[in-house]
Amino acid sequence: MGLYNFKKRFAPFVRDGSKRHTIRGKRAHPDKPGNTLHLYCGLRTKHTELLGRSICVKVEEIHVSAGQQVFIDGVELSLSEKNALAFCDGFRSRGVEDAFDEMMEFWEGRLPFSGNIIHWTKEL
Repeated sequence: MGLYNFKKRFAPFVRDGSKRHTIRGKRAHPDKPGNTLHLYCGLRTKHTELLGRSICVKVEEIHVSAGQQVFIDGVELSLSEKNALAFCDGFRSRGVEDAFDEMMEFWEGRLPFSGNIIHWTKEL
């Protein structure tokens, strides 16, 4: 059972179904395709909001180097692919051409990073 909390800035995209994946660190008991994912904002607060429940459809490994190289399942992404990944992940305030730069600012001080991209279907 996947329980995921999202920052307020990402909640509208999860809610409207335009954000269908999340990048997270590796878990002791990782989700796998077929699992139900419970998507929240404000967990462990009095403002907890259920954004939706969905089914996990795919889990990929991701590595982001301190030099801003991105590898998904061992394949390096081009700049346009990195921008598309960041835009789909909710970094949209500057448009798709600058989404990866916005994502790197968000991740400042947390690189290198290795984890998973958890993909889901539309809401159940």
